[in-house]
Order: sequence, then C-alpha cells, then structure tokens
Amino acid sequence: MTPGIPPIEARRADTEHPAERNLRLNTNALILANALAGLLGLAFWAAAARLFPAREVGVASALITSAVMLSTLSILSIDTMYERFLPLAGTRTGALLKHGFLLVSATSLLSGTALVVFGPRDPLFESGWAKICFPVFVMVLGVFTLQDKATAGLGVARWSAAKNAFHAAAKLVALLALAGTDVAVSIVSAWGATAAAAALCILVALHRRSRSHPRFLATPNLPPRRELWSYFGSSFGITALWAIGPLVVPLIVVTQVGAEANAYFAIAWAMISALYLMVHLVVSPYVAEVAAHPDRVAALSRRLVRTLAVVACAGGVGLVVVGPVLLGVVGAEYRIHSTGLLYLAGVFIPLSVVGAVYEGLARVHRRLTLALVVRGVSTLIIVGGSVIGTRAIGVVGVGWAYLAAEAVSALLLIGPVILWLRRASPERGYDGIPAHDPGGERVE
Repeated sequence: MTPGIPPIEARRADTEHPAERNLRLNTNALILANALAGLLGLAFWAAAARLFPAREVGVASALITSAVMLSTLSILSIDTMYERFLPLAGTRTGALLKHGFLLVSATSLLSGTALVVFGPRDPLFESGWAKICFPVFVMVLGVFTLQDKATAGLGVARWSAAKNAFHAAAKLVALLALAGTDVAVSIVSAWGATAAAAALCILVALHRRSRSHPRFLATPNLPPRRELWSYFGSSFGITALWAIGPLVVPLIVVTQVGAEANAYFAIAWAMISALYLMVHLVVSPYVAEVAAHPDRVAALSRRLVRTLAVVACAGGVGLVVVGPVLLGVVGAEYRIHSTGLLYLAGVFIPLSVVGAVYEGLARVHRRLTLALVVRGVSTLIIVGGSVIGTRAIGVVGVGWAYLAAEAVSALLLIGPVILWLRRASPERGYDGIPAHDPGGERVE
C-alpha cells in the first residue's frame, strides 16, 4: 500500500481503469467549477440588481442571454464533433481545432450582426456603440463556449472547469469596478471582457496539447466522411433546437411582461441555467472517454448515470430549499416574482437527466434520429408554453413550459435509455449493439 494514501483510495487507484479515472477527474472538476460558477453567477446578478436600475439589469440580461444563444447556434455543432471525434483525429487534431475556431468566429460575427439589423433594436440597444460591439461579444462567447467540448475531446475537460470558474469570479470583480455607471452596457462589458481573457488562455493551452500529447501524434482513425457529415447534420439540428428556447424565452418575457420582469426572471434563471449547464457538460467527458476507450462503455455509462442522478437531484433540492433564500438576499421583489420558477425547476431539472443520458448514449452509438425528434417536440412546447404562460401568470409561466417539455421528453426516452443500458456489457463496445436497438437508424 502506498504510504500516506488511505486504504480505500489506494484500492481505487489499483483497480480503476485509466479511462474511468480520467472521467472521474474531469467530471468532478466540472461539477465543482460549475457549482462555484452558479453561486458566483447569482452573486453577479445580485450585485447588478443592487448597483443598477432594474430596467438596465433586464436589458443586460436579454443582451447576454441572446448573445449566449446566438453563439451556441454559431458553433454549428462543431463542439459535438470535437467531443466525439477529436479522440480519434490523431495528427489532424491541430488543423481541426484551427479551422473549427475560425469558422465559429466568423459565424458568430454574422449572427450577432443579424440580430442588430433585424432584431428588436429599440428595447435592447441603448447606443450606437452597443450595436457595434454586440457582434464581437457574440464572437467571444462562441469561442469561449466551443472550448468546453474541445477540452473534453482532448481529454482535459478540467481545463474548461478552471476557465469557467475564473470567468465567474473575474466578471463579478469587473462588475463591481464598473459600479456607478448605471447603464446596461457596463454589465455586458464585465461579462465579455473577462470571457475574452479566459478564452485566450485556453486557446494557447489547446494548441500546445494538440502538438505534444502522444494520442494526437498518432495516425488518424476517423470514420468515413459520409458518416461524419451525417452525424454533423443530426448534431446541428439538436443543437439549433436546444438553443431556440433559451434565445426566444427572454425576448418573450421582455416583449410581453417588460424589462423589469425580465430582471426578476434573469436572477432565478441564472441559478437554473447553471444547473442545466452542469448536467449537460458532464455528458461531454463521457462521450470523449468512450470514443477513446470503446471497450469501457458499460462501466463509463454506469458512472454517467450515477453522477447525473446525484447532481440533478441534489441541485433540484438546492433550488427549492436555498434558492428562495438567495432571492430574498437580492431583494424582496425578486423572491416574490421568481420563487415559483425555482420550485418548478426543482422538478424539471431531475427530469432532464433522462434526456441528458439518452443524448450521451446516442452520441456514443452515433444514432441521433430520436434525439433530434424529441428535441424538436420539446422546443415547440417551451416556446409555445412560454408565450401562453407569461401572458397568464408572468415569468412563472416559463417554468410550467419547461416542466411540460421535460416531462414529455422523459416519457419518450426512458424506454430506449433502459434498453441501451441493459444491453451494454464490458465485452461489447458500442459498435457491438444490434442494429435494431432503439434511438433511430444507425449513422453509417
């Protein structure tokens, strides 16, 4: 036994497969970092609510949320290609990273410009400079977000965890430094400038790893181009549909209930979206590890399910028990208007685990048809339900829309998830699954 190491930890070190160990390290880092980012994110919006007028907070929230969702769409599902295929790219890894980041940067600039030209300019942009800078802000967030799954594909998702934790702390410090300006653009600037600094550091680290790690100096083992394009098309459809809801919902709240109501929504949604993000980020290291070690699909899948269940259930309880208290710290009016949204999230976040597990398994098996269909149904429910719900009961209506969407998604996907998990075994990698398995047609 190694001196200084507890017996249980020593036994784990002796028996744990390297793939499981790396998954554990990356997953734990993501969970801790995003828990910290969630708390600091709430502190960010709480400070904004204290230091800026409610209307300015509402406008800034709409701008940031719109930029985040536009950047997500602008990624063009390249991030899901990275998590799935970078472990197999070998010497092509560096070129794939370079071309992907350049494409996402250009697309983000175009999408940001499109919102400035065709979007609701009057309620969102208070000056000409705000209109000019918004596309750059979208580009920064596009690069920042793409790095989450690029690091997962390179086996170092913990780097992304460090990046996200740094950004959460730095943007709060920047916001405090800009206190007293009383304009929405200061809140947005605090978010964007610190994201740019963090993204630049990760870009340098990714470049070095792609040129030095033995896995990325080997001969590429990528699937045929036809299969890559098919996977890309399905992944982009899922990503685009996933982004529509969070992009449209804040605009629905602003236009139907007002910027002040969107401030109440933004504070509660900062906690909810942090937990949502944590659930989905945990899936990325799993997909990458299975791609690199297909013989470990059974053990890695079991670990994924356990981790997601614990994270979502503990997070749901936290939203219900602690969330209202934190809203009260921000302000009594925030607790009055947004507590109901947190209660509903305490139910629909655990339900989202079924969809997250299914999507992870679908990416591993490269069968995305059912995931695409269910995501489309879920998006329709979220958007339509938010329009109806906000008109009737305000921002809490968004929570009911998400609850309905996650309930329908879980009902449709629970059967295929159970079948896939039962049929996985240590002897059969993901390529050994029979062709009639659930989840749509195999991408060949």
